[in-house]
Amino acid sequence: MRLRNTIIALVLLAIVGGYAFIVGHYSQTEEPQRLIDVKADDIAKIELKYADRDIVIARDQGGPWRLVKPIGADADQSQANNLARAIAEGVLVRTVDGQPTDLAPFGLKPATTTVTVTTFDSKTIPSIEVGKSTPIGFNAYVQLSNGPAVLLTEGAFSSGMNKTVNELRVRDLMAFKMDDVQKLIITRDNGQLVEIDRDGENWKIVKPEPSPADDLAVRMALSTLVNARATDFVNDAPANVAQYGLEKPHLTATVILKNGEQQSMLFGFKQNEPGKSGIYARRGERAPVYAVAEYLLTSLDKSALDFRDRTIVKVDPEAVDTVKMKSNGSEFTLTREPLGKWNVTAAGTTTEGDMPVVERLLNQFHDFKGTSIVADPMPSAQPFGLDDPAVEITLIGKDGKELAAVKLAKISVKPTAPPLPGEPAGMRSEYYASSSNSKAVYSMSDFLYGQLNQPESAYVAKVPAAAPSPAK
Repeated sequence: MRLRNTIIALVLLAIVGGYAFIVGHYSQTEEPQRLIDVKADDIAKIELKYADRDIVIARDQGGPWRLVKPIGADADQSQANNLARAIAEGVLVRTVDGQPTDLAPFGLKPATTTVTVTTFDSKTIPSIEVGKSTPIGFNAYVQLSNGPAVLLTEGAFSSGMNKTVNELRVRDLMAFKMDDVQKLIITRDNGQLVEIDRDGENWKIVKPEPSPADDLAVRMALSTLVNARATDFVNDAPANVAQYGLEKPHLTATVILKNGEQQSMLFGFKQNEPGKSGIYARRGERAPVYAVAEYLLTSLDKSALDFRDRTIVKVDPEAVDTVKMKSNGSEFTLTREPLGKWNVTAAGTTTEGDMPVVERLLNQFHDFKGTSIVADPMPSAQPFGLDDPAVEITLIGKDGKELAAVKLAKISVKPTAPPLPGEPAGMRSEYYASSSNSKAVYSMSDFLYGQLNQPESAYVAKVPAAAPSPAK
């Protein structure tokens, strides 16, 4: 009986295995037939002929694509490579008519596009004449130059061959790596200039006055430049750039690399064509005029204060021994005790402090930054509410000397512009800070203001509720 069961199992296994082999063998997807026999990596030149234009892109083996006709310019490598792949992978769906007597119904008299490729070894490849799309389905008519037959290909091939010069041109405007930049210079048409130099791993403002720079603000400006792309190609050989506002540009951004190379971007007028909102721009080293997105200009149109380090105070929390607090009329003191404990003293009464809460307060001053520098020096404390601050915090070291003092204020102002959708109407709150370490006035967030504007009770240790007495 056991032998019989074994034989039956082996037979069933053989049947299942044979079925799986047959299904796997005959269900394999056949490789689609291609329109032309060429590999994308072997294509050296692509010619696209239309009724109103001819476009040619070409490359040397191992080199980048370039536009050859109608202008000489760098090509967008992604666009060019995608075009080469689309040509090489064009699918022959089926033959529609082997001996057509009239090509007009297929949109092939004349063709909308003629695609011709040349390989690196100068191999002759039949041209592809592209006609119109089929009335039903997602296909298009084509004809090869080496035969009369009208063929059918996928509709995506037809749309993929419809290119303009602007689509194939490279849109990157500046070519540098951020780590290679030694200097950034922003110059305005009013003569204002900001010069920022690399200082090791950090940045420093050299002009108009030496001061530490905000590294993030500098990196954001450099990122704007290195990622700048043209939205429109306006004029490749302008006889006069004054009409674009580029004879005396509103703003010029210049990077100087470590090897001494200089690259500049000039920004002029806003585009005046209907339906367009870009800004005219050009490379300082090149003739063409481009249009770029408006945000590029606003991202770079910064003053020295915008690039300044926004640190209000920077104090090591471990160096603080005493914190004197004034908050909304109340005064209290936080004092460090042995073993890291803190006491809270107010109105002559001392209670145990809440260690985590006090430590969070001190950590705020490890690198206390404002949102922006409003003015330096502060012209007057009164407009910012700092003549009568809501919060005053003084940090004192173990030697009894003041480490830093901070004043915070909240004022209400009437908006000068209508509120944005979702914003409340009426008065708006603004928050400002100043410190003993600087003559500047800083703006700050409402969240940070709220974190620092805490009453004495916030720093007092919470006494756990007494456990209920067991029932008798």
